[in-house]
Amino acid sequence: MSTDTAPDGATAPPAEQASSFDPFEQAMRDLSRRLGSKGRGPLQQSVFSRLLQYTALRLTDRLDEPLREHGLNSTLWTALVIIYSSPEHEMMPSALSDFLNASRTHVTRISRELAEQGYLQRVASAQDGRQVLLQLTAQGRQFVEEYLPRRRAQLSRTFAVFDAAELAQFEALTRKLLRAVD
Repeated sequence: MSTDTAPDGATAPPAEQASSFDPFEQAMRDLSRRLGSKGRGPLQQSVFSRLLQYTALRLTDRLDEPLREHGLNSTLWTALVIIYSSPEHEMMPSALSDFLNASRTHVTRISRELAEQGYLQRVASAQDGRQVLLQLTAQGRQFVEEYLPRRRAQLSRTFAVFDAAELAQFEALTRKLLRAVD
């Protein structure tokens, strides 16, 4: 990849293959010129912020696509995998809420939807009958076991644009940003 130097001395983004994000970025450049902004800092930060959001949405759409035929999306799939990985394939709704970084209300909707599809059931805790646990059904366990290799292959294809060092660096930088906004 090559980089160009902008008139103000800032490094311009590398020349890349066109993407669906290009129109937004061009609009931001035009706005910056109209406002007489100096340097790439504010423009770069604005564009990068939106690029992260846009990429996350596109990634979610791509990862959700094959799940749709099963009546699922990435959030429901993640809930299934988290519960699958728990002892006895069950957990308290509050623990799932913590894992998903989701409200208790949202976890109630998730568990209701997974139960309606036959992947999950609500059962009383053996230790405390007042507590409700979310437990995968045989159908839920079987689905996770059968679908997991397909999901791993999908993720491998998606991230194949990075070599191992780039992926490690991208992960480290993303985690650094997450710590800054947490």
